[in-house]
Amino acid sequence: MPESRASSSSSSPASTPYWRRNVWLIVLLLVVWAALTFIPSYFARSLSFDFIGWPFSFWMAAYGAPLAYLILIAIYARVMNRADRRADEAKGGR
Repeated sequence: MPESRASSSSSSPASTPYWRRNVWLIVLLLVVWAALTFIPSYFARSLSFDFIGWPFSFWMAAYGAPLAYLILIAIYARVMNRADRRADEAKGGR
């Protein structure tokens, strides 16, 4: 039977360093996501030069943004896997 969160500690789970770091990372990556989404679209008209045969603004929308989103996902997964490993080691391992 899984251990209940309430019985694992007297403080709330959100106050542990693990969850504070997780929330901080999510907020940081959301800010980067918003910047990658809205800043290039704001300047799209001024990005009128060609890049590999296409307008640069098209390339940014079609290839750059999805690639950047995948990179953000990979960063989150890597950082959280490392944090999970450290948390397991601190608990005594499995």
